[in-house]
Parts: sequence; structure tokens; C-alpha cells
Amino acid sequence: MNQSFDVIVMGAGFGGSLMATILQSSGLSVGLIDKTSHPRFTIGESSTPAADYLLGEIASTYGLYELEPLTQFGSWRETHPDLLCGCKRGFSYFWHGSENGFCATVDHQHELLVTANRSRSQADTQWYRPDVDPFFVEMAQKRGVTYFDNSEVTQIDHLTTHDWRLTFQQIECEYNWEAKFLIDASGPAGVLLNELNLPDWTDQLSTESHAVYSHWDKVHPIDDWLMDQKADTKNYPYPVKDSAIHHLFKDGWLWQIRFENNLQSVGFVSQGSPSNDSESADRFWNQILDQHPIIKEVIGTAQLSEIPGKLFQSGKLQRLWGTAAGEDWAALPFTVGFIDPLHSTGIAQTLHGVNRLAKTLLGQPSEGRTMALKSYSAKVLNEFLLIDRLVAGCYAGLNDFRLFTAFSMIYFAAATKFEQCWKGGAKTETGYLCAEDERFVDLTNRYSAKIIRLSDQPSITEEQVARFCKNLEIDLAPYNHVGLFRPDAPNMYRYTSVK
Repeated sequence: MNQSFDVIVMGAGFGGSLMATILQSSGLSVGLIDKTSHPRFTIGESSTPAADYLLGEIASTYGLYELEPLTQFGSWRETHPDLLCGCKRGFSYFWHGSENGFCATVDHQHELLVTANRSRSQADTQWYRPDVDPFFVEMAQKRGVTYFDNSEVTQIDHLTTHDWRLTFQQIECEYNWEAKFLIDASGPAGVLLNELNLPDWTDQLSTESHAVYSHWDKVHPIDDWLMDQKADTKNYPYPVKDSAIHHLFKDGWLWQIRFENNLQSVGFVSQGSPSNDSESADRFWNQILDQHPIIKEVIGTAQLSEIPGKLFQSGKLQRLWGTAAGEDWAALPFTVGFIDPLHSTGIAQTLHGVNRLAKTLLGQPSEGRTMALKSYSAKVLNEFLLIDRLVAGCYAGLNDFRLFTAFSMIYFAAATKFEQCWKGGAKTETGYLCAEDERFVDLTNRYSAKIIRLSDQPSITEEQVARFCKNLEIDLAPYNHVGLFRPDAPNMYRYTSVK
């Protein structure tokens, strides 16, 4: 069967489906194909204020009003009670890296809570991707996008500029599609990027990590665990269960993301590259539990949920292609690369990429589109390089929570600065997480290198820690508009949301 489109999108995660919907709603004909089918599990379930702003901007710009309720937890639950999500009031960190493990103190020496918004109704959301991604696919179909799942691309031919021929198999049928423009939204598979044989930039990244993860039922309530630890929660800025929870160890960290039906996403991210690719996920998970027995107390008698019903184990998480777009093709950020789930950057970066690429394709005259696509490519790559330094520096600080806490303020400064620019209308001033601000990028690179050098030393003095933290506070001051470094209660940030 032969069909012709203006654009073909490969990959039907929420980013690919949203991209297809925008283009179709704007008058282009779009074909959307996916190798597998929904529902499915994927890393990247925690949104941020930036993601909410971006989704709202996309909804209003392109008339996708069904997306507007998804920009806040309260409206999401009221409008789509059957679309599973969780409440995210902020980021919570508990450090288990001291000689005696986590120790609850009045001055919160091993705790860090950073508020992202002011109430539960206005909160960000944890996206249960097995529900959310199919919602975006259905939206695309309702808007007229031609969609095929369980389709294996067998051949891509590029006859000339703006003349692509794509062959794929669905069950026993072969289909031939033609298009003027291709968009690769296939994630790690990189269907088009592999075909183009692009340069690999992964070796430019400083972060090295891998993960084991799944969805779980009957996870021990975090409030009960905190009570067991005798934690002083009276000045916590929000209920910890309504946040992205990070349990930090010297060799990695455990995440907990809670959904409204008490299902949880739980995974452990280990530093370094995996040592044994053939090792089963179950065996690796059991090794993690043996090496970090406190995790058994944190999750209690948790059981793998019926869906997906198994553990997943990644290889090395980091990847980065050296180009994100050409004259008649482009790739969404999650296909171009991935760093690490530590700062919950994935959803917002994907939405930012979709928004930017849509404006490039729809708002640029044809003679200026090539340069705009080159600019898109450069900006996506710069974002990944910045996120890499933001994550690598935090990993270097896992040995000393004071260093981790101080360095993490760079990310929170970048996030809040981006949010303020977006809300204030200067939507191109700094780029995503200030990736287009040369001074900020230089600051991040310098302090990432400094903290990595400190972590490589056999021992670190109190003076070195104090000097690092103080110097960073001073240098970050131009980007610190929400009271970072000096909360009313130690490590308890109540008001970092954009007013």
C-alpha cells in the first residue's frame, strides 16, 4: 500500500505523537508509525514547572485545548480521573552516604527538600506513561494523523532533498510511504539517525550510569519510613510522598515516584558502566539490595506490579548523536540523546524540542528553514552537554552531602531562571536550562570540573568544602532569584516556584 505525506514521524511516544498532532492540526498531512504498541514502560515520568509551562504554550498556540488540564495536578485529576498520574510538589533527597547511613537531625544535615509549586492543586505531575502515551496517540488519531503500530521499518531511501521513501512491515503486509520531511522520534532506537550514520558524541559526556527499575505495588509508605527514622518533618514544605524522591548513596541513587493509586515507579541508578551485560535484571536488583540493605526498609514488602510485571535493566544510559537535524529531517531530543533521570529533565526537554521544531517547520519560510534547522540541532546538542555537566557534578558530590546540595543549586537556579523567562515572555533569552547563556554554561563547566577534582582527592577538608560552597553561592548570585543557599530552615526550600 502506497501513501504520501508531508511529514512522517517515526516513534509514538508522547513527543512523537504530539509532534504529529501539531503538524496535522496546522494543515500538513502526517503519517505516524511505531515499532511496538502501547501500553509500555519507559524512564521519564516526572514533570517540572517548565514542562507545565511548555505544554500550556503548545496547547494554546495550536488549539490543542484537551492538553490544558494536564498542566496542573488538580485540573488533571478533575478532568481526566482515569488517566493515571501522581502529585509532584518538589524534589526530595535523603543521603545515606555517611558512615552510619541516613541520620535524621533537627537541622536536616542529610535531607534536602526543594519546592516546585505552592499547592497540591497547582502541583506538577508524575506521568504514568503506560496511560499518558496512549492518550497522546489517541489525540493524534482524532486530529487526523494516520497511525500504524507494530510496524518494523525495513528500508529508508532518500532519493533527493524532500523526497523520502520509507518501507515498513506490519504483520505480513508491506507498506510504502513517501514524505517531504522525516522526524525521528524513535528514542534509543534512532531509526533514521542510524540510517544516516551520524557521528557519535557519547564520549564527550562525563556522566556514566545504568539503571534497574520497574513499577511496584504495596511499597512501604515514605511517611512511615520517615517516622521509623525519627525524622523531624514539622517544617517540611510539603508531604514527601507528593514529590520525586531520591535516596542518595555514594555509588548511586534510588528513585521513588508515587501515582494516585499508590502504584510506584522505583529504580536504582548506579554510577559507572554496567560490568556484565548478560546479567539478569533480577540478579542485579538483588545485588543492589544486598549492597544497600536500607532499601529493603524503604520499600518494605513491595511487589512488582501486574503491568509490566518484570524488572528492566538498562545498559549505559548515556548516548548522544552529533547532529539533530538536516535540510529535510530532524530528530526529537529523546532520540538525539539521553543523560540521566536525576534532574527530571526529559519531559520538559522533549516538549521544548517539539515546540521549537514545530515553530521551525511551520513558522519559517522555506528559504530560511535550513538555517533554522541547523540552529535547532546546535541548541539541542548544547542542552545535552549542559545537562551532562549538571548531573556529573551532582554524582561527584555523592560522597559529601554538603557538596551535593551546593552543586544541585546550579540546576535549581537554571530551572527557575528558565521558568521566569518563560512566564515573563522572554522565551528565547536563555534557552532550556540557560543552555544558550554562555556565562551560565561556563559557570556550570567550571564548578562541575571543580567538584569532580575534589571528589577524586583521598580526603576533603572542612575548609575546602566551605570554600567551594561559598564561592559557588557568590558566582551563582546573578541566577539566584528564589533564595537558594539560604532557606529559612536548613535545606528546606519552601518558595522556589515562579510567582
